[in-house]
Amino acid sequence: MDTLTDDLCYQALKTRDARFDGHFYTAVLTTGIFCRPICPAVTPKRGNVRFYPSAETAMANGFRPCLRCRPEAAPGSPAAAGVHTTVARAVRLVDEGALDNGSVADLAERLGITDRYLRQLYKRHTGATPQQHAQARRLLRARQLIVDSNLSMTEIAEIAGFSSLRRFNHTLKEAYGNAPTAFRRGLKPPLKATQNGADDLFLPAHDDLVLFLRARPPFDSEQLLTFFRARAIPGLEAVGAHHYARSLCIARQPGLVICRPSDNPPGVQVILRGPARQSILEVSARIRRLLDLDADLPGISEHLAQDPLLEPLVARHPGLRVPGSWDRFEFAVRAILGQQVSLSAARTLAGRLVARYGRPLPDDLAGGTGITHRFPEPAALVGQPLNKLGMPGSRADTLARITARFAEPGFAEQDGNTLLAQLAPMRGIGPWTLHYLALRGLGDPDAFPASDLGILKASAHLGGPQDAKALTRHAECWRPWRAYAAQYLWTSLNTHPPRQETPS
Repeated sequence: MDTLTDDLCYQALKTRDARFDGHFYTAVLTTGIFCRPICPAVTPKRGNVRFYPSAETAMANGFRPCLRCRPEAAPGSPAAAGVHTTVARAVRLVDEGALDNGSVADLAERLGITDRYLRQLYKRHTGATPQQHAQARRLLRARQLIVDSNLSMTEIAEIAGFSSLRRFNHTLKEAYGNAPTAFRRGLKPPLKATQNGADDLFLPAHDDLVLFLRARPPFDSEQLLTFFRARAIPGLEAVGAHHYARSLCIARQPGLVICRPSDNPPGVQVILRGPARQSILEVSARIRRLLDLDADLPGISEHLAQDPLLEPLVARHPGLRVPGSWDRFEFAVRAILGQQVSLSAARTLAGRLVARYGRPLPDDLAGGTGITHRFPEPAALVGQPLNKLGMPGSRADTLARITARFAEPGFAEQDGNTLLAQLAPMRGIGPWTLHYLALRGLGDPDAFPASDLGILKASAHLGGPQDAKALTRHAECWRPWRAYAAQYLWTSLNTHPPRQETPS
């Protein structure tokens, strides 16, 4: 709420402006209910409302979620944006379930601070305690799973972090005023995909978990699939006209996840197959980052379109996202393998690495899809003869050093800036690699690899700067959304990117 005053929130509420969906929540004092700004309910009087930056904060202050606009389905809110970096990381870890099986003291230890200081920071910046945030998260995620998935109530209670089905039923009824089963009455089944020949292998099967994740519109799913299709690693990923699929391993449990984007409604149908279905909350969080579902594109587009260089690109692709990554280590490896080679060469190298060092995916999960292995863990690559994959010895050495760092406990969980600072001095890690890691591997919306030859080629073609220094100066007007500007420039290329420093 650093840039939105209460008066601005109320104006957005009166107009039901969808661009503010997920940015704030309106709590009504007379009813004790809180809503999204797009809620169709009658607009309350100004003196009867309070505004909160997140659904968890509203619940922590005693308000109940609206049953009409479903706050739990709103795109992710920037509750911790612009505040203390420790709080931002703490909020992310709580969202990912850090307190489901651990204590506040455990969380504080991971952050390198005392639990008392964590509680103080958390309360000051979010308006709630870590425990209140975690409890509200369980309630919101539970209702989302009830309405948007095909899971049983018993499964939802376990996945959402409740100790028993009885506790689950009691807590949801207390919070929402209804028993959990009431939310499914009269609902249509989860979004069904249309069969399409070979694409049938990537449709829901009987035992699959199916969940729908909403995206903030507009949503250009076609460009996302095009991007991932050109970079799909053989044996690890499969991308078709209507799906992106990959193997995974979470909490030592294997799985296959299939994402089927939809423009109407905007979002993605998630199909999760295998034992990893118990980690659906973590899987859904990763998919939101991978597909950039929470981006406030109207605001970003309005800002970037002020530059004549980008204006036609923004108009052509109003729903363009910045593709993220599934895992930090995996993406670091992909970035190293993609240095100074073509996309096809990078895919070939990555495919060899996965086939040689990745663990096989059980046949009952992968049958017929072409997905055969999981991406190797850092420990599986330490000490291996990576130079035999067919890359220059210097790049193999860089990959070995990167792998050794990620194999260190806690290295991948560090704050993004800290992680990049530790990678920067390593031989073979230059500015391009660091910016590209920040852009896709860490989700930094302002990262900008100005030396990328594809970006420079696109800029020159559009009549913009032709060298990295001039483009860096020009890109100041794109801040803090330079990553999106980079994606627009890459997308504008009608030919394959140059062989040097190709984004992988």
